[in-house]
Amino acid sequence: MKQLKITKEEILNIFEWISVIIVAIYMIGYGVGKPLQFGDISSYTKPVNKLDPMTLMWAFYSYSKPYVIIIGFFEILGALLLVIPRTRLIGGFLLTAILTNIILQDYFFGVLQGALANAIFYQLVILFVFYRHRHKIIKAYIALEGRFTFKFRWIYIPVAVVVALSNEVIMYAINQLLTLIL
Repeated sequence: MKQLKITKEEILNIFEWISVIIVAIYMIGYGVGKPLQFGDISSYTKPVNKLDPMTLMWAFYSYSKPYVIIIGFFEILGALLLVIPRTRLIGGFLLTAILTNIILQDYFFGVLQGALANAIFYQLVILFVFYRHRHKIIKAYIALEGRFTFKFRWIYIPVAVVVALSNEVIMYAINQLLTLIL
């Protein structure tokens, strides 16, 4: 009878795949459920300063369904990219941005400890994936490194001031126009 040998690399690959699939399933579930997760803003009747932190955060997200749907879309997109080996790192970076925000909000707004623990677990799984592919990440970083040379000239100061002031005038005009339209 032939003995089956499994290498350390194969075990890590299997673990990575199982972990990635688990994170993807949950992130897709969170993304799909986002529109239902937060109630209607009209259900919040207390003054803002009387709301506990978690309820205040829930009220914030309840204010705009399109905003919540967009967040859910990016959770789903990140999860799908995570599952595809070629886009796994991009999905991991996208989900890291989302999960970091979730972890910070869960911690500072006192969201249920289980939700915080789940977000931390998913982020740790993504960090494991990053660690496994660290050589690719380092190689990509090195490839993106640009050679930026800059020679300072005094003429840049008045040009920068004019550009900054022009930007302010344009932004003020756009805000005034939007105020009239909306």
